[in-house]
Amino acid sequence: MNIRLKRTFASSFQSSLPEAEYKSQKENFMSVERKTSTIVSTVTGAVLCVLLIPVIIINLILIVGSYRNPDELPGVFGIKPAVVLSGSMEPVIRVGDMIFIHNTDTALLKEGDVICYLSSGKAITHRIAGVTAGEEGEVRYVTRGDANNTEDRLPVTADQIQGIWKGGRIGGLGSMILFMQTTTGMILFIICPLLLFLLWDIWRRRRADQEEASHTAQLEAELAALKAECESREGRVP
Repeated sequence: MNIRLKRTFASSFQSSLPEAEYKSQKENFMSVERKTSTIVSTVTGAVLCVLLIPVIIINLILIVGSYRNPDELPGVFGIKPAVVLSGSMEPVIRVGDMIFIHNTDTALLKEGDVICYLSSGKAITHRIAGVTAGEEGEVRYVTRGDANNTEDRLPVTADQIQGIWKGGRIGGLGSMILFMQTTTGMILFIICPLLLFLLWDIWRRRRADQEEASHTAQLEAELAALKAECESREGRVP
């Protein structure tokens, strides 16, 4: 609200209202301003919470899951995110993509499906090139990357499979996440935003205190002027 509007407010009530009523109206006017500022701050905080809290919760679930089941990819609600580190599935999946692996019944897998499996502790996402049987009759899956000329050296067993890829991916997000795990990334994407938010909150609170002090001083000055004007009028009455 600009200064001209505030002056208009003050002048309109100074000439027509007694001191107590004018004070009440002025305090209500300032209260509306404070409520508006509080609403803006609350909305900003709520938006930040909506953005940050789910990310924090998901990360905690993934961290706990990786410790509880170190031989499995951690996931949330049956979906396991994975970062692509090689170009063996290009152009369908590219280096740096974040892909989403879904839990699946291995008995339903068939040739052409893209699966994610663990081999020597590393997650590999390749396409099933064939389904065979092992020496004891167990099902084994022959896999190959779309960009590779040969099939993978060892067939995949059912207990290695982490899930099936259904096409969900976000290009480049994997590279960003890997960068965020570095010291520089943590500073830029976690520490700096938190510090900026804290500094903004401190500045906002100080500004609100200064505005309230200014409003209070202005109210006292206007009340003093109104009181002096009333006394002057009473002195001129015969």
